[in-house]
Amino acid sequence: MDNFFEALSLYRRRKYDECVEICNTLLKNSGNQRIQRAWELKMRAVTQRVYVDDIEADDGIEENEELDTSRLASAPRPGTTLRPSPGLVTASGISKTGNRPTTSAGRPLTGMARPGTMGQTRPGSSMISRTAPRTGSRSGTARNIRLGSASIFTRHDPAGPLVDVARLNPNLFAAKKTVTPVLFSYLYYHEGDVRKALELCDAATSERNRPSDWWWNMQKGRCLLTLGNPRKAEQFLRTSLSHSAHPDVVLLLARVYLKIDQPIAALEVCRAALDKLPGEVSLLTQQARILELVGNLSVSVRMYRLVAQYDATNSEALACIAVHHFYGNQPEMALLHYRRILTMGVNSAELHCNLALCCLYGGQLDLVMPCFQRAFRLATSAEQRADIWYNCSFAALTSGDFNLARRCLRLCISCDGSHGAALNNLAILAAKSGQRSKARSYLAAAKSALPNSSEIQHNLQHIDNVK
Repeated sequence: MDNFFEALSLYRRRKYDECVEICNTLLKNSGNQRIQRAWELKMRAVTQRVYVDDIEADDGIEENEELDTSRLASAPRPGTTLRPSPGLVTASGISKTGNRPTTSAGRPLTGMARPGTMGQTRPGSSMISRTAPRTGSRSGTARNIRLGSASIFTRHDPAGPLVDVARLNPNLFAAKKTVTPVLFSYLYYHEGDVRKALELCDAATSERNRPSDWWWNMQKGRCLLTLGNPRKAEQFLRTSLSHSAHPDVVLLLARVYLKIDQPIAALEVCRAALDKLPGEVSLLTQQARILELVGNLSVSVRMYRLVAQYDATNSEALACIAVHHFYGNQPEMALLHYRRILTMGVNSAELHCNLALCCLYGGQLDLVMPCFQRAFRLATSAEQRADIWYNCSFAALTSGDFNLARRCLRLCISCDGSHGAALNNLAILAAKSGQRSKARSYLAAAKSALPNSSEIQHNLQHIDNVK
């Protein structure tokens, strides 16, 4: 029994691997009652080991291509409040080119998406983005991450899987109120079997069990949303919200309305919940994101300022305020907010590149290159290095070194051959040096990378009209 309490202590200290090892020993050498306790504790540990907060990570909702009507419809659906822009935002609020929602100007909401921007009012701004540390850059959906992580840990677990999911009968566990929530988390987060988790929710909310349990209705709505059925998920989330105004229920319901292209309804849900939960940071942050999604940037920034008042360490709010100051020609104020994020322990290539740009436009030229060098050391992908080289070209242009700027842009293209902004700037430099044929070829490549850019189209027309 002492070993069980040791495993419980390790679980509370988030040492899940050591906890699983002790639970494996208990499962081999203990009696029936201890086996049940060790089995439940191990299930909790292996679930927390691969847990992904799919409420915070918006890419946790899988896109069902067969049900995504925004791929087929050219006109807005009746009852919607946001007209999707081609190439920017789909009906679900997800960018066609990234993993996060974007604004009408193409600026990413957080550092999860590619930090490149086009059509900005100031040059050298492709890395200006939020640097929220709660999630890192990922490829794919949260469910894919769960599946991959779970399979890796299962291979190294000598005891093998805890539950035979294919032969699991949810009705046998529906009446066990203490074990069923743990089993649901295991099925949803560890095994990634959303349909089996939904079957467990149906069994748990049957008439003879607890049909009005808000937690199970919330989990049923979560499963339906993940499976691509937001309309049905709305019903269960509304039922859950009528019994408990929990922030997770509100956030899931707001995501439902974003997915069916009704951001105004999502805002109303958050406003109604804030009347019952005043000062809830997660709801205020969600409101600010939706306001930026619909293009109301001034109100969104005010909301982020309110978030920063309630939570002074909220790096997403600080970064968004810094972005607002940067594009409002206040690089010194943006630098203060980015330095505040740096002191909180956030250390990324995007953040240091943002610091370099703020120093560049704020007149602190001696700090520009050290920040860029630090950004290069932290860059982990070719896409990040391409954006850093692109911004280095503006530092070279500021000093009047056009040859260095041309070399930086070529290095950017070597890292990312479809970087339309770099190709456009190379075309401008070629045109200034009298190489119009080369400029035309650069612009043609830039247009193929960014077909909807009005700036590239204008440059092409100018090149063609000049004799």
